[in-house]
Amino acid sequence: MLDQGLPRAARLAAYGNVSTHLSLLSDHRLGKLVAAAGPLGSGIGGRSAELDVNGTRVFVKRIPLTDLELRPENVRSTANVFELPVFYQYGAGSAGFGAWRELAVHTMTTNWVLGGEYAGFPLMYHWRVLPDSPPEGFTDGFGGLEGAVAHWEGSPAVRDRLVAIGQSSCSLVVFLEHVPHTLAGWLADHSRTAVPEGEDGSPFPWVEEALMDGAAFMSSRGLVHFDAHFANVLTDGRQLYFADFGLALSSRFELTADESTFLADHLAYDRCYTASHLLRYHLLDGVRGDTEREVFLRDWIAGRRPGDIPPEITAIIDRHARPTVVVDSFFRRLLTESKQTPFPAAEIQRQRSAGATTPS
Repeated sequence: MLDQGLPRAARLAAYGNVSTHLSLLSDHRLGKLVAAAGPLGSGIGGRSAELDVNGTRVFVKRIPLTDLELRPENVRSTANVFELPVFYQYGAGSAGFGAWRELAVHTMTTNWVLGGEYAGFPLMYHWRVLPDSPPEGFTDGFGGLEGAVAHWEGSPAVRDRLVAIGQSSCSLVVFLEHVPHTLAGWLADHSRTAVPEGEDGSPFPWVEEALMDGAAFMSSRGLVHFDAHFANVLTDGRQLYFADFGLALSSRFELTADESTFLADHLAYDRCYTASHLLRYHLLDGVRGDTEREVFLRDWIAGRRPGDIPPEITAIIDRHARPTVVVDSFFRRLLTESKQTPFPAAEIQRQRSAGATTPS
């Protein structure tokens, strides 16, 4: 089990200090503070920066807030106001379903941390709607708007969403607890040499356990992250923090019937997605040699295994190899055949049952 990261008392003290300070600023003063913050990057989900508030580092995210979301009947609404298709939930270039849904998840996760239910989320200190310029270049990865719409099978609703983002004149600005590392970066630096303080051996067992614990907690609360790749999972080296909820879906949202069914079918999604990501992009690179990842996994399932792999790593691969092959096949079909490829929840469960037992 992971040791706790920053002590709870310190987190709560920082929360009280920073949230009070930011809440007392006028929109004008807060806007100047955001404008002066050191930029960190931008992407399809928003622009990020970092600032210092009374000696506490704060992560700032500016989420485009469209005119449709600012209509009086839609302010703070968690409904699917753009009527986007449910397959837009998948983290394959989606701009998300709206700023208010992202805010709602930050509100839930912050309250879970404050209430002592689960520590593995960054605290949201404050949020504010502020005037802003539209983001630029957020569809460049697809060659522009037309390429992005084509990627999502020509969906008119996706087009409307992307056009609205490009014309937005405000941002929902969220001020979040700063966590120093992405899990991807931390594992790249530490997976072969360093281990958490007080632990022996590989960091992968505790990372696996923390991922499974976090996925199970979210699922038990009717929340699916849908984009928990390891740039969206953060760490201080002792605790994992699930962040960036631009694609998250919750049973507490105002859902359509299709969305409710989709959510029910995907409650195990985060578990299999994070486990697959751990194997394919991190753990296997240290054991597969020159063998391709997919070939290595299929050989492993067939019983053709290297003999020099530590038992704790063997156990992780045993638990997740079979479902990972199913998940990989699903994403391949999603990206190359149809965005309406059904999620193979039942097959994933069958393959989980065929593998080793889960960690205790």
